[in-house]
Amino acid sequence: MYKDRDFDLQRGLPRNEQALIQDLELDTLFNAMALGDEFLFDVVKKAILTGLNDGLDIILYR
Repeated sequence: MYKDRDFDLQRGLPRNEQALIQDLELDTLFNAMALGDEFLFDVVKKAILTGLNDGLDIILYR
């Protein structure tokens, strides 16, 4: 996901995590991506919610 580092599963979620999940109904997306796998659910959730502040260079790399 990053050109110069590994994905950090320990990175904290944004303070507005619950509002984002509820407003955008992200649990539906997370569940569809994880297919019942709890670990994948956590990874998907972290990846999407912590990527909100990634710069353009990171987004273009992906």
